[in-house]
Amino acid sequence: RELGLSSGINAEYGRHHLIMRAAIFLAIVGVAFGNLCKGVSKTDINRAFATARVGAAAILGRSCPSFDLDTVAFSGECRALVKQATCYGIRAATRYDVDTVTYELLEGDVRNIEKLGNLACDQAERCFEQVRTAMQTCLDNNEDFVEDTIDAAERAYRENFEDRVAEFARTKKGSLLGDVVTMAMDQFSSADDIQAFLEEHVTERVQTDARTAGEEAAKLAQAWCDNDCNSKAARFLESIFGHMNGGGCTDASRFCGECQSRATSWFTRHQLPCCIEEVVQKGIEAYEYVVENYEDALTGYAET
Repeated sequence: RELGLSSGINAEYGRHHLIMRAAIFLAIVGVAFGNLCKGVSKTDINRAFATARVGAAAILGRSCPSFDLDTVAFSGECRALVKQATCYGIRAATRYDVDTVTYELLEGDVRNIEKLGNLACDQAERCFEQVRTAMQTCLDNNEDFVEDTIDAAERAYRENFEDRVAEFARTKKGSLLGDVVTMAMDQFSSADDIQAFLEEHVTERVQTDARTAGEEAAKLAQAWCDNDCNSKAARFLESIFGHMNGGGCTDASRFCGECQSRATSWFTRHQLPCCIEEVVQKGIEAYEYVVENYEDALTGYAET
């Protein structure tokens, strides 16, 4: 009986840990109606757009000369979403430029994420169709579009980012992200390596599972928007982040100890919103499916 009780407690702690990590992730990387550009200088926005234009020209300039980033991303169905997301990114770069991200800092950003999430629910699907149409035009006009674009992206990466990525991997050695980056750099030294890997491992079954996963994700996203889950999730995040902050819980990247105790005490008096519960459960199901069907392949790949 004691063993069963201990297992139950550990399972519940693990569930709370999963929920909190997902909540923190959503709060940090959430990209939403409200004006997120208020207080952001036009100079900073124009600088971000100019950088994007340079990147698009470098990667798509030869493979798809007809591609116009201003038409595809900065106007039409994507105009408001891209501008607001850009402003959020500019604000977040300043907001999170700190040594330690606290729950108080996350709590203060929830309203911004809610605004951007609502805007995404309203416009993301139409924006995607605008981008998809532009990409289809590129494919129709150049039978080697994908290969030419990958080659250009590889050149741009080597000329502009490879040294910085290597430095990041070096400074973050021993961390999960740092080790993943190091493994990727060791495994893939060129676009040909990536293509060879995909041809070997992306079987018809993997493609079918990927399509199914994409369809399920789209349904989940639609249900999230239809049920006003942005606002429901925002109130949840504000409540739990406010409760988590303080005492010995001063670093949102660490969950053990005082932060775990605070999360546990919050869940004794509150229930997880159905919106987030559904996402968490779907994530667990997806993880279990991957483990059941691809564990041997993933283990073998990690050992190579």
